[in-house]
Amino acid sequence: MRILKIEADGLKLFRDKLEIDFTTLQRVRNDKNEMLYKISQKIYQNNAIAFVGINASGKTTTLKVISFVIQMLNNRPINIINKSGSYIENSNILNDLAASERVVFNVYFSTSPDSIYKLTTTIVKSKASDKDENQFIIDDEQLWEKSIKSIKTKKSIFDFSNLKPIQCREKDEEYLPDDVSIIISLNKKNNSKIIFRDSINWTNINLIRRFGKLPQELIVLLDPSIEYLNFNIDDNEKDIEIKLKFKNKEEILMNSLTDLNKYLSSGTIKGVNVFIDAILILKKGGYLIVDELENHFNKEIVASLIRLFMDRKVNKKGSVIIFSTHYPELLDEFERNDNIYITKNSNGISVENLSKVLKRTDIKKSEVYQSGYLEGTVPSYESFMKSKKALIQLMD
Repeated sequence: MRILKIEADGLKLFRDKLEIDFTTLQRVRNDKNEMLYKISQKIYQNNAIAFVGINASGKTTTLKVISFVIQMLNNRPINIINKSGSYIENSNILNDLAASERVVFNVYFSTSPDSIYKLTTTIVKSKASDKDENQFIIDDEQLWEKSIKSIKTKKSIFDFSNLKPIQCREKDEEYLPDDVSIIISLNKKNNSKIIFRDSINWTNINLIRRFGKLPQELIVLLDPSIEYLNFNIDDNEKDIEIKLKFKNKEEILMNSLTDLNKYLSSGTIKGVNVFIDAILILKKGGYLIVDELENHFNKEIVASLIRLFMDRKVNKKGSVIIFSTHYPELLDEFERNDNIYITKNSNGISVENLSKVLKRTDIKKSEVYQSGYLEGTVPSYESFMKSKKALIQLMD
């Protein structure tokens, strides 16, 4: 399954309707040079999507919305996605929804080269949620389908206005839990599922949590002092044997992932986690979501990871990396503007595609971002002077 676009209307933390396009918004001049994945004659996918903004601008929350939608499309009950307390399941994007309010998701996706779908899902707070204030149900849902061959222009890709839905959520569907999407039947029919890895809730917890085969060249990229790092795991993933050897040192044998934290730097730990995830996604096709991609990494390693997803020889299946960053310099890795989103938070989060405010692609995006031209992308001078004054008073 390939996501083409996500729209979310009614989320409390967002000022307006949220729109995230996975397809190109600008003209495609040369898809080979621009590192795009061709879905059809009219549809091209960006293989790397960046969210950039100052602290507390809504980058992480936006990534959580994307993760929520992916899990919902994978038949996961929305109440499990929304519950906190688990590193994997912590989303909470529906919290604070009042009884009279609703959130509407419009998700456009394809499961084959022939058709694209639109799924509209309306979520409300459950009336039977006295004990659990954050219990939700899918109140209404509709699914449309149309042939990709019927698409004549870029504007018509997401136009389903003249079509009747092929499936509607029936109130008497006893077999279907009220917090599971009707897409479950389409997934079973097409044997479709989204492969994805989400490390959002591990942003500030840097522990080894992944194991797998890493090329020696990649290990050297992360830490040149390591001669090899090998993982041996049985089929049940219970018995683990880890062999680590630094150059000119004795081999270290371990039986627990946590033992590696004694020997590896924070950057190497994050590198092991992220690159193992990246290899899986690149191999099978899917989505990798990483919050604060530059955290614990130097700039070159981050750039190297992004380039893997933008390299046709490596990314043969059109996998997508979705990440947030504080570093505008990373944006210079992109030739296009339409795979960059600027997040701001003023009376609610707003998310704007860079191509809508910056038409030129021949200038450094980092310089535009840091110049303040986009407004709200750099801390204001007034805020700096106020903080400086407060610090001076503390020194007295």
